[in-house]
Amino acid sequence: MKKIAVQISPEAKSAYFKDYIQVAKQELQQVMTVSDIELRQTGALEFFELDCEQADISPLLRLSFVQGLYSTEGKALFPIDKLAGFRLHDDFVFGSKYRGKTNERLTQMLINVGLSAIGGDKGKRLKLLDPMCGRATTLLWAMRYGITARGIEQDAKAIADIRQSLKKWSKIHRQKHKVMEGFIGKPNKRAAGKFLDFSAEDTSMRVVVGNAREADKIFKKEKFDLLVSDLPYGVQHFTTDKTRNPIAVISDSVAAWKNCLKSGGAIVLAFNSYIPKRSVLIQTFEQGGFEALAFSAAHRMSESIVRDVVVFKVSH
Repeated sequence: MKKIAVQISPEAKSAYFKDYIQVAKQELQQVMTVSDIELRQTGALEFFELDCEQADISPLLRLSFVQGLYSTEGKALFPIDKLAGFRLHDDFVFGSKYRGKTNERLTQMLINVGLSAIGGDKGKRLKLLDPMCGRATTLLWAMRYGITARGIEQDAKAIADIRQSLKKWSKIHRQKHKVMEGFIGKPNKRAAGKFLDFSAEDTSMRVVVGNAREADKIFKKEKFDLLVSDLPYGVQHFTTDKTRNPIAVISDSVAAWKNCLKSGGAIVLAFNSYIPKRSVLIQTFEQGGFEALAFSAAHRMSESIVRDVVVFKVSH
């Protein structure tokens, strides 16, 4: 058993606000087999000290809140010379800033929690779907993990935005890549079915203009290990009467999302726990044949938003 100190990055505060310690601990306990976690402060630096039962500590390096790992002897800290091994430059995920972008560290946590729920990659090439992918933050994170990524976005303007961002960062970082665009089906003025493919460093992503409710039709020949999404907090994806409660859309999507999953796959969602309530969201998925895992990572973003995370697997 190894004595490890995990340094908490200041970026965790911008992702999880005043609840960052608790959220970081929840992620750590979900992803790793650890015991006796203690919070340690040295000056302005914060660490989790823990006993790690796993021989492979590399998953610690990929936790969303981690800045560095140290072995410990008494009060002494010795840096562990090991990298997380991500593909692509981090600018592909962090570099572009725009209104409504999901926090990059939260997105990373969603993937980590999802991987834990399915037992890791086990040496296999995994596939991830984000049915409300926005400007592809989740998809690009998945590529950094070596996961094949697919996304659906109803805003046709997203394709041009994503293309511009990929072109910029590929040029700046001299990243060898391929980009291809086309249509699933016949070209049309609404851009329905328009897609953008991006491949680099032996992995790839595809973004398709479409409706999250039709995920199983859009990707009818593909099955996914993970479905990961941050449910929008505004009205753009939601009900025809322009309410902010997404349950109607989620309820209409559950069957399609279930059809997209491989056996043993998992759904990981971030959501504003005011609308919908966690219990209502869980009930909606239970009615569709899912069960919720115990994981939660509630943290207040603002007066009107307390963001939480829920994980679902098909019930047996």
